[in-house]
Amino acid sequence: MLVLLLTLCVIGWSTYRSYLDRLGAAQQQMQTLARALEEHVGRTTDAAIESLQLIRENPQIKACLGNQDQACLHQELQRIATRFSQVGSFTLIAPDGDLLASSAVDHVPPRNLSQTHYFRIVNAQPGLSWYVAEQQPDPLGGANVIPIVANLESSHGVTGALLVATLRPDYFYRFYKTEQTERLTIRLFRNDGILLLRYPPDETEIGRDISFMRFFDEVFSQGTAGVSTETSPVDHQTLIFGWRRVDNRPLGIAVGVNRNDVLLAWQRAQVVNGVIVLLMIAAGALLLIYVLRQLTRLEKAEFDLYLTRAAVERGADMAVWLDRNGRICYVNTIGCQRLGYTEQALRNMRLSDINPAIRGDAWPRFWERLSRHKHLVEESSLRTRTGQVFPIEVYSNYIVFKGEEYNCAVVRDISERRMAEQAIVRSEQQLRLALEASATGLFDMPLDGRTAAVTSPEYDRLLGYEPGEMVETFEKWKNQLHPDDREDVLDALRSYYNGAAAQFAIEYRRRTRHGQYHWFQCRGRLVELDESGSPTRLIGTVTDITERKQAQDRITELANFDPVTRLANRNLLRDELRLSIAAAERRGHLLAVLFLDLDRFKTVNDSLGHAAGDEVLKQVAQRLRGTVRRSDILARLGGDEFVVVLTDVKSTEQVTDVASHILAVFSDPFELEAGSFATSTSIGISVYPTDAESPDVLVRNADVAMYQAKANGRNNFQFFTADLNARASERLQLEASMRMALHNDQFKLHYQPQVSLPDQQIVGAEALIRWQHPEHGLISPSRFIPIAEDSRMIVTLGTWVLQSAVRQAGRWQAAGLPPITIAVNLSPLQLHQPNLPEIVAEALADAGLDAQYLELEVTESVIMQEGEQVTMALHRLKKLGVRLSIDDFGTGYSSLSYLKRFAFDKLKVDQSFVRDLSTDPNDEAIVLAIIGLGKTLGMTVLAEGVETHEQLAFLERAGIDSVQGYLLSRPITAEAFEALITPGAYVEPGLRPDATV
Repeated sequence: MLVLLLTLCVIGWSTYRSYLDRLGAAQQQMQTLARALEEHVGRTTDAAIESLQLIRENPQIKACLGNQDQACLHQELQRIATRFSQVGSFTLIAPDGDLLASSAVDHVPPRNLSQTHYFRIVNAQPGLSWYVAEQQPDPLGGANVIPIVANLESSHGVTGALLVATLRPDYFYRFYKTEQTERLTIRLFRNDGILLLRYPPDETEIGRDISFMRFFDEVFSQGTAGVSTETSPVDHQTLIFGWRRVDNRPLGIAVGVNRNDVLLAWQRAQVVNGVIVLLMIAAGALLLIYVLRQLTRLEKAEFDLYLTRAAVERGADMAVWLDRNGRICYVNTIGCQRLGYTEQALRNMRLSDINPAIRGDAWPRFWERLSRHKHLVEESSLRTRTGQVFPIEVYSNYIVFKGEEYNCAVVRDISERRMAEQAIVRSEQQLRLALEASATGLFDMPLDGRTAAVTSPEYDRLLGYEPGEMVETFEKWKNQLHPDDREDVLDALRSYYNGAAAQFAIEYRRRTRHGQYHWFQCRGRLVELDESGSPTRLIGTVTDITERKQAQDRITELANFDPVTRLANRNLLRDELRLSIAAAERRGHLLAVLFLDLDRFKTVNDSLGHAAGDEVLKQVAQRLRGTVRRSDILARLGGDEFVVVLTDVKSTEQVTDVASHILAVFSDPFELEAGSFATSTSIGISVYPTDAESPDVLVRNADVAMYQAKANGRNNFQFFTADLNARASERLQLEASMRMALHNDQFKLHYQPQVSLPDQQIVGAEALIRWQHPEHGLISPSRFIPIAEDSRMIVTLGTWVLQSAVRQAGRWQAAGLPPITIAVNLSPLQLHQPNLPEIVAEALADAGLDAQYLELEVTESVIMQEGEQVTMALHRLKKLGVRLSIDDFGTGYSSLSYLKRFAFDKLKVDQSFVRDLSTDPNDEAIVLAIIGLGKTLGMTVLAEGVETHEQLAFLERAGIDSVQGYLLSRPITAEAFEALITPGAYVEPGLRPDATV
């Protein structure tokens, strides 16, 4: 009975130990997996943050952001995104929450993210370097991502946008999805307890707050890594968690496994063991007491052997047993794994086979020392099966067993220790190099004023001496301080000594050996007290910061003044205007803001270059300085925009006199190297306090009035009125609506037929855009086209018109209708697109339309003013095979040289000449001249704006090729136009197709 009880106890103890070992192995595995996943998360977030910093420091992105150039921003973001595969996309968000650009799409959809949690968090904390938000839809509205958000400063040093780098959950899932993680639960969470990611995916878990869990409150908050268990209150399942904080990140990772799954194999083994126990009990009843006692002793020996072998096999170090001849008798598992051999292979080797240091009589001499001292500790090296040699520390023990001598050695791999020692040496070398490279001098200065200080060679060089040449003392140091800085330096030293400062740190000027004063930054500490408790030495570092001080002065100057004109910039203007308003309020005076915009300034930059443009700006600034008083404010906002602030104004008549004077000084041409250049200016005026009381609103109202002055013919001034404000608001509303209109399919194309007069057939159509607003009805192009050009939306709108018109022409031809030419107008901004020919070619290819059926219309004024870039664009378009026509011919400069240069296919006579054909002989002569010129140069001629039979009759007699106008048809829908060109349709003079279709 006693034997039976002992057997049960041994088995129970073995079972309990295996139970603990199983749980310990699971905990160790969870910790290992947690460490691996923490490194993966750390690398991923490091890459994301590195990409954010790269974008922050990219001057091109800041320039694109300042220009609101979405295509440029997309291109730059996409270029950076290709370098960081971990990041899904980059998105820029304006300070008001509107999407600016994304690396994922060329044109971001209209979307406002000001209500998102991370937008409010980052805006509320401007100094926040970056912020990891909870999982949510992509800023473009796509799949869920984990956003990492940071502020992006503009080129002016203020927050220009919010930068969002997104991490896709699938990126983590692919990493986690292995056979090892099949039964695991992985959670990624923030330090505040918000769950960012769960694997396997569970949407109900994402965003859940787990800070209330015992693990989070009692374990995670107290350390950086560990193991924990958690029992679910729902299904009462217990999970074993290995967790780690992500290094230097506000994140944590937890890897859990169900304890039942861990113990499943153990439970199966215990079932088998139970069966074996029952069999042993049944058999034991038949055995003699002697046999039972022998079995008991055998089991105990086996148990002891198991413990011994387990300690050796599972130890962190290698165990190697050698006989006196150096032959390997035993190697534990760790040793086999490290050396790369099987145990059987190692037992057939000698130590000299794996230890390159054992040569000649080295082994006999070692054995003699070991047998004498019994224990030896020394360092050596081993060679693995692959030939790698690594350092070891060997603890040798001399043992005699059954008359045989053995060395039972414990071998420790010290590779990491050696690397740490080498790292320390490298760190010391790097510190020495860093001090030399950073021009930092070291000093140890006695404070008695007479004893020479110990200085580093770099300290001597900073003051103009050769190393070892300078004799430094405390008195000499004080005497060479700049007179303006001496008291501040000594006050700082006293404050540090009295405990008011943590260390002595100050910037000051000191005279060098050559008599010049340099700026230095000094950091030091007082050490070594005397009997009275007073410090006797000052030790620290000195760095020459003269260049940094000069750069700071230059930065301050650049931050407040325009580098071209030396006038105040926008930042300084805002500050000065705020002070002037306060002074005007105290004195009860008026204050006027004059907003100036130069007329035709772009012509100088495009034709003569930016150097000439800068010279004009300098001369404008000089003339303005001679126009206003010293108490007034002059500023340049950028481009060709200037602001004049008149202070101490008594009446508006005084403002009128100054504005008139400014217009007068622009009457004289500006003298440039290339010759004289004449320009004028348009001035908008707002008055404090009548029009506004804040600086920004005053400038904005003056800007609104300036646009009215330009609309009134330029070279004049206009005072701000409430009506102008209303029109400006309407303009802003239209611009905002226009951004949504294209997305909501509110724009439509109408087509106006072009009729050949010789055969009375429709040979073409001009595509004209119309805006069907859901609230305001049909909006005239004359209202929204100028706004589109000013806001640069005309590029997107023009591309849509081109693609839609070409696509419609392709459908008509595919339907078997007679082929006609489709005419599309190009804006000046479109001609500046470097990829315009590619856009045209792609549109033709998508529509399946031959290039000869596309006619691109360019106004005469654009050709004359836009320069070389337009010339190259037109030549490339001509090579595609499309037709080119000059719209509004005769209204511009009417130069004939460009007709020869570009080989236009068609001249379009402007409707201003056609309108008075029957009453004005001059218009008749001009039209006849244009027709003759076009036919002489081999071009077809079309007259637009034909509205009466008399006009049509004259044009027929003049031999014009084709006409278009309300007499024949208004612009009509694609369906109505298709009915017109159906075979059998015939257009008689005077027939109004829109009235019959």
